Amino acid sequence: MLTARDLGVLLGLSPATVLDRFERGDLPGFRLFGRKGGPVRFRESEILSALEGWRFGCIELAPECHR
Repeated sequence: MLTARDLGVLLGLSPATVLDRFERGDLPGFRLFGRKGGPVRFRESEILSALEGWRFGCIELAPECHR
């Protein structure tokens, strides 16, 4: 599981931006203990799936471009 800080490092975003995007529903995650104001955590697999869904176009060197 990733914190907002961890995810921010991976995505090149500030932790505040990560949390803002989570609150807007743009990033999948959950609050620990299921309570408002609780710490937010992100599953790497869910983030990778979301990123794949947002992908636009194709990078020429990527193997999936040549299918």
